[in-house]
This record gives sequence, structure tokens and C-alpha cells, in this order.
Amino acid sequence: MNARRPGAPMPDSLRATLTTTVGHPARAIQCPHCRALPGKPCVLRTNGRALPEPHHTRITAWEQENAA
Repeated sequence: MNARRPGAPMPDSLRATLTTTVGHPARAIQCPHCRALPGKPCVLRTNGRALPEPHHTRITAWEQENAA
């Protein structure tokens, strides 16, 4: 079977930029709510499911840390 070719012709460097998933900058610190480690996504404490966005407390803590 042949490999699927990308639909739009573009340089590989641009394609890599478009396909990477960049996380929220608040992921640089530990979450005070769920205790997720830096660089890891926040999780639900009940079942461990990863959340697409950080908890509000993590975002607030990151903002306070970077406000100075």
C-alpha cells in the first residue's frame, strides 16, 4: 500500500510547525489543583483523564509567577 501524500505542497519546516501541538504556557509549572507535573497536562482527579486545557488555578499561578 502506498503512503498518503500530504494534500498541500509546502516546505517540510512549515508543515512541522503547523502539525505540532503547542501546549499552554501554564504547563511550565506544577498544577496546584491536580498536582500534574510541569510539562504534563492537567488531569481529572476522579479518573485520571487528561484535560485539553490547564485548570484555572494553574493558569492563575503561572500568571502570578510571571507578573513580576
